[in-house]
Amino acid sequence: MRATSTNATLTLTDLDGVLFDFNGTLSDDEGILRDLFIDLAATHCSVTLTARQYQETLAGRSDREIMADILALAPADAGPLEKYLPLIDSEYAVRIERESLIRPATRELVHALHAAGLKLGVVTGASRLQVLPALERAGLLDLFGIVVTDEDVVNGKPHPEGFQRAAAALGLDDPSRVAAFEDSVPGLGAVAAAGMIAICVEGTHPTEELEQHALIIVPEISTACLELDLGA
Repeated sequence: MRATSTNATLTLTDLDGVLFDFNGTLSDDEGILRDLFIDLAATHCSVTLTARQYQETLAGRSDREIMADILALAPADAGPLEKYLPLIDSEYAVRIERESLIRPATRELVHALHAAGLKLGVVTGASRLQVLPALERAGLLDLFGIVVTDEDVVNGKPHPEGFQRAAAALGLDDPSRVAAFEDSVPGLGAVAAAGMIAICVEGTHPTEELEQHALIIVPEISTACLELDLGA
């Protein structure tokens, strides 16, 4: 366990570890995912999905769970869920190929936390084929001790399984000394259920909705987060 600073403020570098959601948190891609699923639902499943419906009911859930909900509304001949997962991966890769969606400011914070000796991990409902190449492209993959993806869990967010698996893999025994960055209501629920400190990133849901689920809300991930008082 890392020693806590003697002042009254608890900051990120006083903790033992920090975990990050991927879509909409580490990667500024929630809009891309929304459009991807809206297009896929219409083109392959004859289902009309609005941006508002996506944000209110699907954002923050795993690809598998989102696709299952779409298929529940689709004609019987739409086919099995497993048919669509590779399609989601390939379409995501096409839509992000032009540039990394992990912002420089986000990369700076990850590097700073790693340099400070914290254990870092990623917990996401996306697939490994989406997440690992994106992290490698941004030069961050080697900084994370664990990447927990949809393939690694039975229960998606808001169940805490993903965060608990990451903490166990990193040897983080005290969840109260672990912070987790999230952007969605299901993700924040998972952090709370795991007993960790939630830091919410604005953008996916209206701020007034996020305020019902998180005490700490930031406009973006950057080194300014190093100054946050996590014990306030």
